[in-house]
Amino acid sequence: MKAALSKCWLCAAVFLTLSLSCSGASKPVTPGTAAGTDNNTLQPAVAQAVTVVDNQTSGESLAALLRAEDYDEVIREANAALADNPQDPGLMEKLADEYIARAWYYKEKRLNPYTLNDLSKAVEVAPQYYRAHYELGRFHNNQWQFSIGLLDFNRAISLRPDFAPAYAERAYSSYKSQKYEVGLADAGRAIELDPSLPRSYCVRSLIYAAMGKPGPALEDADQAIRLAPGDAASYYNRSLVYTERGEATLAVADLETTLRLSQDDLLSTRATADLRVLRTK
Repeated sequence: MKAALSKCWLCAAVFLTLSLSCSGASKPVTPGTAAGTDNNTLQPAVAQAVTVVDNQTSGESLAALLRAEDYDEVIREANAALADNPQDPGLMEKLADEYIARAWYYKEKRLNPYTLNDLSKAVEVAPQYYRAHYELGRFHNNQWQFSIGLLDFNRAISLRPDFAPAYAERAYSSYKSQKYEVGLADAGRAIELDPSLPRSYCVRSLIYAAMGKPGPALEDADQAIRLAPGDAASYYNRSLVYTERGEATLAVADLETTLRLSQDDLLSTRATADLRVLRTK
């Protein structure tokens, strides 16, 4: 049991490393996203996760840990541990983390019903765990269910008021609902809590652009890229700002970078379409 729980913790550690990047990963795409992501290229985060795994599992590969059957195994063990100690909040959260990790594995395989099922189970087994509600909200945002995602982020924030990613994602929900002032306040709060979180600048950049403030929008887009130079969504965001400013050459360069870095089909499709439009002008 001890070895299994250790493996459970490692899978959770890998997941948490991946999920706190700008794109967030299902990596919700910031421009249409999405966190995602959340979370849309996760190369730096993956490299860090591989280091974590290799340092603690004698070379066991990240790929092995990310197989569904591995998640199935550690979920069974975590359920058994919780059955022995049903009131242990730490065990509840560990089990929730494993459901969350398997959920995003399913999302990578485009198995959305399985993703939603596991995220719902995470909330069910640990209803007082802020991250379970946050990750469910990320999924809803990724599915363009922004009003539902907003409720999830509200719950996450009520459980942990200092959790910056939840404010950033709630800001995105508000942005997509055209509630720009509300979103701007949440993005600012996220930056206040964690100035190193690229996602917050991604979202605030979009809000500033929508409000007709290209200067601040560009500043935030630049900052997001400085913090996460491998994140495709940040380059896509900045291309939108450059397009609004009439700087087509710079927009094209950012779109080309987006396509080079992106691992998200939706983001790549949008970047390709925008690039085609700019090149025909």
